[in-house]
Amino acid sequence: MSLISEQSLEFAKEHIKKYYDSDFFPKSENYEALWHSWDEVKSELSSTNVTKMLFKSPTTSTSTKPKGGFRVVQQLGATETLIYTSLACTVAEAIENKRVPRTDNVACSYRIEIDNGSFFSNGNGFQNFIDKSQDLASEFSYILYTDITDFYNQIYLHRLCNAISHSDHTLDNVAKDVEHFLSTLNGKTSQGIPVGPAASVVMAEAILLDIDEYLINQDIKHTRYVDDYRIFSNSKEELISILESLTLYLYKSHRLTIATDKTGIMDSKEYINRVMFNHYEIEKNEIISKIEVFNPYSDQFEEIDNPFIDTDHSFKEQIELVSQRILDNDYLDLGIARYFIRKSKKYKISKSAEIIFDNFELFLPVVNDVFLYLDRISDDAFINEWENRIITLMDSSFMQRDLVKTWFEWYISRNKKLLSIRKVSQFVFTSTSINCQSKAAIELGKISWIRDKKSDITKFNDEDRLAIIRAAQILPKDERTHWLNFIEKNSSSSMEKWMTKWVKSIQ
Repeated sequence: MSLISEQSLEFAKEHIKKYYDSDFFPKSENYEALWHSWDEVKSELSSTNVTKMLFKSPTTSTSTKPKGGFRVVQQLGATETLIYTSLACTVAEAIENKRVPRTDNVACSYRIEIDNGSFFSNGNGFQNFIDKSQDLASEFSYILYTDITDFYNQIYLHRLCNAISHSDHTLDNVAKDVEHFLSTLNGKTSQGIPVGPAASVVMAEAILLDIDEYLINQDIKHTRYVDDYRIFSNSKEELISILESLTLYLYKSHRLTIATDKTGIMDSKEYINRVMFNHYEIEKNEIISKIEVFNPYSDQFEEIDNPFIDTDHSFKEQIELVSQRILDNDYLDLGIARYFIRKSKKYKISKSAEIIFDNFELFLPVVNDVFLYLDRISDDAFINEWENRIITLMDSSFMQRDLVKTWFEWYISRNKKLLSIRKVSQFVFTSTSINCQSKAAIELGKISWIRDKKSDITKFNDEDRLAIIRAAQILPKDERTHWLNFIEKNSSSSMEKWMTKWVKSIQ
């Protein structure tokens, strides 16, 4: 077994501060407590074997898919995210060195380059995937397209351990730590890596190493973007045989299965004309190719140009054209929808709210972007105009979707104007999570809430306890210090102790 290095922990801190902890959830408020006691946090985590650490289960929810159904997504606790990111940092370069050389444009997605808190080099590789597909489609008569069913959730952890060890035998102990860590998060289940953290992208690429090797060793021409494969041949029958052998290899080596509904063989000319040179696909790919590993809370993504509109006209002037492209589709195009919402957020275009509210169900697959946009534009004037629609949303069946409610709670608990609306305030303090109530209590200075909850804090789970402790910042200083000293003295949780220290320091 091994120890986490201070260097990898520093990287993890920089990564979390600069980017995110999950693609799907609001960033946890608990990180501020870790940063406040950083030297102590770093010392404890770097001096304890991973196998001796205690981990809490991640938050698990479902994210709506554009074509229907749901994917299971997860958010790790703040300490667990630090550990997972640190472990990924430790193995990332070895995994990258085992991948097919980037100049071959076979493994196109997310080439690893540890730098300034980022796992990945500039560009997500999507354009390389498109270009390589076009080159091979021009060279061969037929294309086989396929991907892996529910890839992240089907990864066997012992095979992941073996893949990391194969990339560098000196990482054997770290590989075992990764397996132990993920197995513990999964409740001792030996299958599945979290969907959401950037660290999982690194782990997924480790699993795909030998699959690329298997295809190349058979002189099969292919390119892929994550688990989205494009395989080429001059013989349709050969592609059928390749699909059969690949199906068997995936099952025997990894217990993975092909997604039959996303698998097919097509004439390469038809592929070029119908897919690659289709005008809509060209426009869409221009946007997707520019999507980086970005901080969803920043404006980084919003700087890209929009191929839908004339360069002589602004996004504001042609917003209806962009939105109509979204509404004309049979299902939500994620790349275009994110572009539309983030541009609207950047320029604070309140007009986009009507499109979103009128088609809220359509936009569920990008619910995080929806509420980040609403958060940006929700000044007093906007709330006065859209109060009824916000309340209607609050009373709707969408609140039965865990992830939608999580983001809605995040949105309303940050806005004092919204919290001043009686119906919203009643909803918050009777029908939302303790975390939401805690943030609202802090925003409103609602001392009665924290006094009521702190007297029964032992009745709450770990995450709710942290939210209650965090709300103690609004108590009078003497009362706050006395109670937090008691919590710190009697708690067995390092995270609780770090939280109390941070809250006590708030002026």
